[in-house]
Amino acid sequence: MTTTLALHGGQPVRDRAWPDWPLFDDATEKALIDCVRSGRWALSWRSDGTSSLERRFARAWADYNDVPYAVSVDHGSSALVLALEALDIGPGDEVVVPTMTWVAPATAVLRVGGLPVLADVDGDTGCITPDSLRAVLSERTRAVIVVHLNCTVADLDGILAVAEEAGIEVVEDCAQAHGARWRDRPVGGFGAVGAFSFQNGKVLTAGEGGAVVTSDEDLYVRMQQLRADSRRYPDTPVTAGDEELVKAGTAMGANYCMPEFCAAVLIDRLPRLDDEHERRERSATALETSLAALGPFAPIPLPAGVTKRSIFRYGVRFTAGTFGDAPIARVAQALNAEGVPLFAPDAPLHRSVLFRPETKRRFAAVWSEAGRRRSIDRDFPGAERFAASTLLLHHAALLGPPDQTADIAAALDKVRRGHREL
Repeated sequence: MTTTLALHGGQPVRDRAWPDWPLFDDATEKALIDCVRSGRWALSWRSDGTSSLERRFARAWADYNDVPYAVSVDHGSSALVLALEALDIGPGDEVVVPTMTWVAPATAVLRVGGLPVLADVDGDTGCITPDSLRAVLSERTRAVIVVHLNCTVADLDGILAVAEEAGIEVVEDCAQAHGARWRDRPVGGFGAVGAFSFQNGKVLTAGEGGAVVTSDEDLYVRMQQLRADSRRYPDTPVTAGDEELVKAGTAMGANYCMPEFCAAVLIDRLPRLDDEHERRERSATALETSLAALGPFAPIPLPAGVTKRSIFRYGVRFTAGTFGDAPIARVAQALNAEGVPLFAPDAPLHRSVLFRPETKRRFAAVWSEAGRRRSIDRDFPGAERFAASTLLLHHAALLGPPDQTADIAAALDKVRRGHREL
């Protein structure tokens, strides 16, 4: 292997493909074919006398997360909207959202009529902290959306304490944390509602899909109706020829129902999730040994309360100056040329092109000049540090043999040594 960067014509560190994603096999295909042939492609259709796949998955997902209730939905974004609507958050309310996250938590707040107030994050983990939450509270704050980001978990002990003191609700965004545990309990069950996504890149996926989990029976009944046009599951077993939804009308909803096709895939893949977690963890452990030998690199840290992590995007932290003055986007470009698909984090929401409430007239009342200032008019040094000094790797790359992670370390070392070429 030459020392010349592949970006400039040198031999790349790796010329082999990484593991494919998503995973599927004959059983996955059979599950889909059986669903197609059943003629029941949606929850809102005649039953054959058995429970819908959507409802079966919801029960399995509740069990997996050690909570009594789960409701499946069509997208993770819908899950966040349901969580906020179930908590009766609306116009005049503020919801704290970490600025280092995908845009969905902030837009969910706007969609229910509230104002997302962005909070800074820890510069090492990218997660909201008790102090950054406390710093943006006001008399209008009704809730906080806690995002467990990439491959770590936010400080739930501290955040729950601040939330209790302030009298606000906690919604956990677990889209990137399926199966992660805090003090031996699955994340998602600590707040009033936990929200999940099963989008194509997630560690459990059906292409699209989502779910909410809760231990509150009243919220469970309300969220059923919020996602199915004011209908809920019946109290008695469904009979052949009838729909598995009854009109309730105690909470006006919309249609966010998960298709049966998605539920079929999720039911097939869920029993394999923990094994896939273990495979990723073995590779991550091997990678961390290699990173420790290099010096300026380290994994995203885990707070003391984390007893099991879920790796959605594995994060590599590096110290300032490791790549000279090269911007992180250029570093990522060089690493990809070496055959290692590390990438920079998304821009924080306060400067993201995806967060543009002013482009929709429906948000004009909440996104006034005063609302905009309240939402984003502050400094976010933690988020800026995280965005400038973290490289991410999709979890699929960790599904191969642990020794393959040597290529990741080798590419980091090569680009570090050749950073003057950038």
